[in-house]
Amino acid sequence: MINIKHILGNLRKLNIMMFACMIALCITGVMFVYSSCSVREDPQLQMLYMRHAEVSFIGLFLYIVIACFKYRMLIKWSWIFYLGCLGLLVLVPLMGTEIMGAKRWVFGIQPSEFAKLAMIMTLAWLYGGRYKFNGFVFFILTGILIGVPSLLILAQPDLGTAMVMVPTTFAMMFAGNIAPRFVWSTLLIGVVVAGTVLGIIYSVEKVDMPQERKDALISATHLKPHQIKRLQVFLFPDMDLHGSGYNRRQSEIAVGSGGLHGKGYLKGEQYMLGYLPSSVSSNDFIFAVLAEESGFIGSVTVLLLFLGLLWPGLWIAHSCQDNVGRLFCVGVATLIFSHMFINIAMTIGLMPITGLPLPFISYGRTFMLTMMLALGLVQSVSIHGRKSAISFE
Repeated sequence: MINIKHILGNLRKLNIMMFACMIALCITGVMFVYSSCSVREDPQLQMLYMRHAEVSFIGLFLYIVIACFKYRMLIKWSWIFYLGCLGLLVLVPLMGTEIMGAKRWVFGIQPSEFAKLAMIMTLAWLYGGRYKFNGFVFFILTGILIGVPSLLILAQPDLGTAMVMVPTTFAMMFAGNIAPRFVWSTLLIGVVVAGTVLGIIYSVEKVDMPQERKDALISATHLKPHQIKRLQVFLFPDMDLHGSGYNRRQSEIAVGSGGLHGKGYLKGEQYMLGYLPSSVSSNDFIFAVLAEESGFIGSVTVLLLFLGLLWPGLWIAHSCQDNVGRLFCVGVATLIFSHMFINIAMTIGLMPITGLPLPFISYGRTFMLTMMLALGLVQSVSIHGRKSAISFE
């Protein structure tokens, strides 16, 4: 029998700031998906904001349900969720739907988004459990758990989604003091490799050398042509303004033209006049629409709402008496921050274009649902994590 009194007692323990900021971001998302899609000719595409709102309501229901469950019991079975996501990722190249040159969807969902949550849950279970492996074994297990789904995601291709798990994993390993020597060594190697790749691409454009030499250097990076183009546009903003650099330039114009107060809701000229393509204005570049219409004040307000998610999430992690809950909260907070930072940074030209959505605001049903499920589990940690740690047995 359902104990209504017990459920209401749990709901009263919700972190109100996190809950309120999430709702405000969801409402902001619906508003600006509507704004960005209002100029589309296809009536189905004009209604994307309704789908965004519907998923928000479904996600809110699941958020509350999950918050009432004990997170330890859910994370205990995270390996089943992980294997399920792995199975869906395997099905993507076999049965998936291809949209805009990428095959990322199967059965109407995007498994790579659920896989992010599955990986965080599984790592929290591994790091926070009773397993007493040495640092090297933990490091190898982490590489396998993250590497297998990441390779399947890269094959879609979706470099941004695969790469966003890198800072998330490092943050969880750092918080759990897992193999610190291996973590810092790998991080250093990654920085060197990234710097080398950028140096090669810069040199190919700036240094006078035979074309055969240039082709050999580009080939040595093992990047795909469209990824090379994005890095070239990042390093040389005036390059290919009518091709690979077009969206970025129009996004920067939109953000800069918003001024202090913005041009007003539904009055953004960049997407209204078609300069910022409608195919990206509702997802990857929705922050440009928001900044143009609401200006600097609106943009800072959105950043403060994200801070209202991240700060309580880290506080819940700090207050939790259980390592599993603590590490899970760190992973979710890092994932949200990584998405927010990379999306906004690429919108204003501070990072290469990666195609990562802005949490709760960009249109994306699977991504929205994943983020709400993740925060529902964080709320469960807030409710149940202050008690003495309970065995997983």
